[in-house]
Amino acid sequence: MTWTRPVLIVFVLLALMSFVYQLGGGSIDPLAESTLALGFVLLFAFSLGQMALALKAPSITGFLVAGILAGPFVLGFVTDKSAEPLQLVNGLALSLIAFTAGGELKISRFMPRIKTLLWTAAAQFGYTFSIVFAVLFPLFYFTGLLDGSLAIAFCGAVLISALSTANSPATAIAVITETKSSGPVSDLIIGVTVLKDVIVVVVFGIVIGLIEAVIGQGKGMGFDLALDMFYEITISLLIGWAAGALMTGYLKLTDRNTGLFVVTAALIVVEVSVAFHASVLLISMMAGFIVENYSETGEKLIKGIETSSAPIYVIFFSLAGQGLDLNAVASMWPYALILVLARMAGVMKGTMYGVKKAGEPSSEGRHAWTGFVGQAGVSIGFALTIGAQFPGWGQKLATLALAGIAINQIIGPIMMKRSLILAGEASSALVEEKPA
Repeated sequence: MTWTRPVLIVFVLLALMSFVYQLGGGSIDPLAESTLALGFVLLFAFSLGQMALALKAPSITGFLVAGILAGPFVLGFVTDKSAEPLQLVNGLALSLIAFTAGGELKISRFMPRIKTLLWTAAAQFGYTFSIVFAVLFPLFYFTGLLDGSLAIAFCGAVLISALSTANSPATAIAVITETKSSGPVSDLIIGVTVLKDVIVVVVFGIVIGLIEAVIGQGKGMGFDLALDMFYEITISLLIGWAAGALMTGYLKLTDRNTGLFVVTAALIVVEVSVAFHASVLLISMMAGFIVENYSETGEKLIKGIETSSAPIYVIFFSLAGQGLDLNAVASMWPYALILVLARMAGVMKGTMYGVKKAGEPSSEGRHAWTGFVGQAGVSIGFALTIGAQFPGWGQKLATLALAGIAINQIIGPIMMKRSLILAGEASSALVEEKPA
């Protein structure tokens, strides 16, 4: 892939944005600023995505880097204020990604491997939690990072360990889709990621409640939070079932405008999830699952997503990069690096152990574990919850978590793409790049 065109576009865009901001004297109408940010992000991120592909990295890494560069911590072209009207794209992209995830969960393909999925999810959860806790508990206590007391160090280590078990379904699905990967490693990544996404949400709510009971601190929301999460999961699955049935009905009637239909359905799901305090991810996963397994229209759904999702994904991952807190990384980078390495060790060990116990080839675990490195939406939500629930030491812990998430989200997609190529599951064009 040639570098000339994307590099030229990047330089032209940067020059134009600098000129516009100088012309406006640093003050631009809010609506015009958001419109300008949208156009800039689309072209800038797409160009960096092409450059990432030239470097054999996933395009979403380029999108994330574009968001970081354009965001308030570097160039400042896309501020939090100008990005706010674009946040609707986040829900839309998550819904489309989850439609894809649900559409990939074909019962006939995954039921024979349910033992592998359960073993891997359980082992991954156990090893990741244990290793992160074993490393960070003494670190918190002896460095006094939180407040120096044994109880706070223990509680902080438990919370960060629970948060570390979360993955990013959006990132995993995006890399698998981009590389057109198919095979046991890809199936394992999708199945375990979806399974853990449900489990981790419930476990985290319970952990918050237990920590409040142990130290008598917090805002009294722990067990209420767990109950809210139970409601959210239940109502989301019910709405997802209904949405899947309605989508199946439409897709059976016509083959026309499936891309437009899927985007419209995703927008409706976003609005319904807000109205019922439900999860966009779970609703969309269930809807995609119903369409794939209880009708013959699954291929229409996936094709509709493929034809309409590209610009939405560009904006989504760019905004994810724009929202990464580089100040958190700068202030906590030594501790964040330790957290990232400990979590990575737990994910790798847990995946390989689970695959081995299930009787699968060891090579499957060696390639699959990198698909669980990335972290994004759910993990960020957990970090913000910790900061809000436990003022003081909880805010320091949240800053550490956000720094670790930022690092994981940058390196995770790169590692995952490389593993899919080495496993021979990526598209033939990418497999040809595999070293001898």
